Amino acid sequence: MTIAAFFALLGVIAWTDWKTMRIPNRLNAAVFVTGLCAVFTVPGPGVPERVLGMFVVSVPMLLAALLAPGGFGGGDIKLMAAGGLFLGWEGNVLAAVLGIFAGGIWGLYLLLFKRADRRDVFPFGPCLCGGMLAAFVILCTRGSYHIL
Repeated sequence: MTIAAFFALLGVIAWTDWKTMRIPNRLNAAVFVTGLCAVFTVPGPGVPERVLGMFVVSVPMLLAALLAPGGFGGGDIKLMAAGGLFLGWEGNVLAAVLGIFAGGIWGLYLLLFKRADRRDVFPFGPCLCGGMLAAFVILCTRGSYHIL
């Protein structure tokens, strides 16, 4: 049930960000609560790994946003912090790598097909949500989560 809630929330966040270019705090809070529940219901990373997961991606994203305003939004940063509690540090790093790669591919598509120029922005939340979903599935197949 916790995993289904996590997946559903990521779907809602991706859709909301795609349509509005915003990730509401209440949705990030719901992901955080799901991460808290996962500590007790989803066999996987231990509590220290999950707590570290909250910071290992979100702090560098925050620093990048402060150094280069307009890069990452606050909702993206909070999403990665909340998702890190669910995924743990290893899963969150993998999710960030996959999400950033997907965002790069999407940005390249937009540029190549003249749908945007270098100054335009696009919602990054769907890429991060996809990265989180993919990271969870990959870690499940590696045995990091014991749900299958």
